[in-house]
Amino acid sequence: MEVNKDHVYCQTPGGFSQSAYLQERVVLLGQASAFAEAEVLLKALTGLAVNAKQIERLTHHYGQLWQENQQAQADEHRPKENTLHYGMMDGSMVLTRKQGWKEIKLARVFAGSAVLPQTKERHLIRQSTYIAHLGGQEAFFEKLSPQVDYLTNLVWIADGARWIWDWIEQYYPDSEQILDYYHAKERLCAFALEAFPDRLVGKDWIDQQEALLLEDQVETVLASIALMSLKGKAGDLQKSICTYYRNNLQRMRYKTFRQKGLLIGSGPMEAAHRHVIQQRLKRSGQRWSIAGAQQVANLRVANASSLWHTVRELIISS
Repeated sequence: MEVNKDHVYCQTPGGFSQSAYLQERVVLLGQASAFAEAEVLLKALTGLAVNAKQIERLTHHYGQLWQENQQAQADEHRPKENTLHYGMMDGSMVLTRKQGWKEIKLARVFAGSAVLPQTKERHLIRQSTYIAHLGGQEAFFEKLSPQVDYLTNLVWIADGARWIWDWIEQYYPDSEQILDYYHAKERLCAFALEAFPDRLVGKDWIDQQEALLLEDQVETVLASIALMSLKGKAGDLQKSICTYYRNNLQRMRYKTFRQKGLLIGSGPMEAAHRHVIQQRLKRSGQRWSIAGAQQVANLRVANASSLWHTVRELIISS
């Protein structure tokens, strides 16, 4: 697209000497690439020179403005919706300048109708809404709640983290709750690795237990594990997996869930962390301010949620 350079530079109410047209492209590049890379890309694509520091300032500014705008709209009434929706959430770590590694929490909400099967185990999700927060769980839930409160047919899929399930049980007790199947199997494999010195015997045992889990027989699996006489690390893992499974018995009815046509894995959540958060915020050598990481994450969320038009509107109106 050809850029009319005569109309690029002008003083805006936001204090930036670029047109809204250029600002949007600067911010789009800034949320997608390291700021120094964005400077090079912008020069190559438009012939215009905006230095990395200015790209950083614009990106942080509109990332903050977008968050404030979203919070202002959070209490707007939304009519109840009874179509099937999934909710998933998890955390991953981001390196900050003053506080070291900090967890950024991410949620993904999408309609059941958006799930397109690719293979027996893989699905394509056409459209999702994302929510990200670098900090405590209460502030994260404040951002997430408006995105799910109006949904009356909600299925949550997550790992065994108590902070997640405690919140769901308190505020969405009537929702369907599913323990991510692959986390459940991962615990099983880790336990078998210590409990069975013979790897072939361990593999056979895992296959048997996995088949039982997929037949709603988690109690049988629990009994098999609990009856073993183990010490040391194997004994510790035995106690841990028994507690984990007991705490999630009703969330492990995988045959029942499948018969209802529901997903049983949180793979879409792990993919979301890689795509929305880690590709931009977890590059080699990057260290973020708390505010800066959140502001870039806000723009990543807007873009991934197909809400970039709301960023554009903010830039135009600023």
